[in-house]
Amino acid sequence: MDNLKKKFGQRVRKIRQKQNLSQEELAEKIDIAVNNMGKIERGESFVTAVTLEKLASVLDVKVEDFFKFDSFVSIEEMKSELDFEKMSDDEITQLYRFYKLFLC
Repeated sequence: MDNLKKKFGQRVRKIRQKQNLSQEELAEKIDIAVNNMGKIERGESFVTAVTLEKLASVLDVKVEDFFKFDSFVSIEEMKSELDFEKMSDDEITQLYRFYKLFLC
């Protein structure tokens, strides 16, 4: 459960930041204490169903969007994970084959 709370919190933070809202602003809009907003984003606490619905409404996303952990990766994170300098020739070849298969 801790991993879920952490991933959920990171997702909330990224969506909030993308909309240029501070923790204080978001907490006020969903009617929770600022320190609780921080706990949610740090994965120390989880939201109630009511708070989850408020978050989705205020941030203008679907509830399920908070749980799409793998699909929300920044370009910087992708580049970091695809560090070609550390990849073997075989790994680069495989990656290229996947690229050709799915995108070409």
